[in-house]
Amino acid sequence: MDRRTLLKRIALGAGAAYWHGGTLAMELAQAAGARDEGGISAPVAFPSAHAATLAALCEVIIPKTDTPGAKEAGVPAFVADMYAHWMNDAERKLVTDGLAALDAAARAQHGASYAECSPERQAALYGATREAAKGYQSRGFGARINDPAAPFFFKLRDLVTLGYFTSEAGITGELAYVPVPGRWEGDIDIKKWNRQIQI
Repeated sequence: MDRRTLLKRIALGAGAAYWHGGTLAMELAQAAGARDEGGISAPVAFPSAHAATLAALCEVIIPKTDTPGAKEAGVPAFVADMYAHWMNDAERKLVTDGLAALDAAARAQHGASYAECSPERQAALYGATREAAKGYQSRGFGARINDPAAPFFFKLRDLVTLGYFTSEAGITGELAYVPVPGRWEGDIDIKKWNRQIQI
């Protein structure tokens, strides 16, 4: 199985299960050995110079509310692991260039690094990257995850979403496990429904 097929299957099953000590997606991606059409590529460590920017961006995408945010769920480590074991060289460059551009824009506009800016400014700076993704077409979440040419805006957003909803915090805090079969309730108050993920 190539790595694109692997991540597509993980994306389709996001939230279905997790393993203690790491997310399901992280464990399976490591086990796959980053195999792609060109063979097996050696892992490339995520650059520490971008770690603070990545952590801040993850929290912008899924902030802490009454449930854990992306940082608390360990999503920055998940994205760094995908960078090391799953991305190809072009995707790695896309990610580091995107993070560097966010940091440069923050310094130019606000005189501080991206990680040092307020969450509101961080969100605005990240939102501006959507313009570069204008015109990009995909057939949904699974297709974007598996597309090496997906723009930075989508690449980070989708990896953060995948990492969060395959983490213990994401599953237990945001998703509901509804055993099947369950009892029939024909008249229920929808305000009492548990949280559900929609991608």
